[in-house]
Amino acid sequence: MSRPLWFLAAGMLVAFGPVSAAASGRPQGPLVYVSDDTSGVIDVFNSKARKVRQIVGIDSPMGLLVDRDHNLWVANPRGNDVLVFRRGAARPTHTLVDEDEPNDVALCPDGTAYVADSGGRGGISVFPPGRTRRARRLEAQQNGAGGLEYFVTCDTSGNVFATGLVGPTPFYATTGWRGGKQAGYYLLPGGGQTVAGIKATRSNTLLISTLQGSVPSVIEYTEAGKPTGRYITTGADVWSAIVFDENAGNVYGADSNYQQVVSVKFPSGTVTRRYRNWNLLHPTGVAVDR
Repeated sequence: MSRPLWFLAAGMLVAFGPVSAAASGRPQGPLVYVSDDTSGVIDVFNSKARKVRQIVGIDSPMGLLVDRDHNLWVANPRGNDVLVFRRGAARPTHTLVDEDEPNDVALCPDGTAYVADSGGRGGISVFPPGRTRRARRLEAQQNGAGGLEYFVTCDTSGNVFATGLVGPTPFYATTGWRGGKQAGYYLLPGGGQTVAGIKATRSNTLLISTLQGSVPSVIEYTEAGKPTGRYITTGADVWSAIVFDENAGNVYGADSNYQQVVSVKFPSGTVTRRYRNWNLLHPTGVAVDR
């Protein structure tokens, strides 16, 4: 696996700092958010890949999510929290407290937040609507040992899926919890083993950033772990995080080694945009706000 994925698995702890913004206007049209855990920034781009503003001062912004109300959710492992910003806001409106180094966040249709924990006890922290502290945890258990989770997603039926490291001798795995319940836990067979990005589609398939043989790719799987035959290749590296804009048919991927986010038509593989800026040293998260 490429260097950025091992960086995600390493983890570091520093103090949480204030949040500010270079500008507070509300640009019109689709926005693309790109997080950088090294420089501690989130750059905001317009539909033409031009930077329009920036959120700064977050310890280590990683996985990003935009909800249906246009709020931006930011997993912040070094701050041990998840920050939620209104569109255009300079400071978070509320914070989810999670001491196990949250690396990514997903929302299910009922408003429950599921947070992938990359440190401490690992697993998935579950935050019902309105809760700022977790109510329970989901664990990926294998041979009596749990795992560390890096990216998480939820489908339209409330099933939760995550990528990470599992077992007493850790191995890459994709796991699922039917109905978001511990009793529904299963390990996806076959391909898709990775610690990189995963996203559920409206068709209840899974897009997973992984290797196809030795080729870095985003591959579509059924929720039973069977490839559908649709995929794109991602160049020299496995993308650390992905998001699927189904309205436009684009997969966005954080290409940490090349310091950019790339937008690619799925499944044709045509590159539509590249999102770059001088301050993006190690892009690790991406989200799209329509």
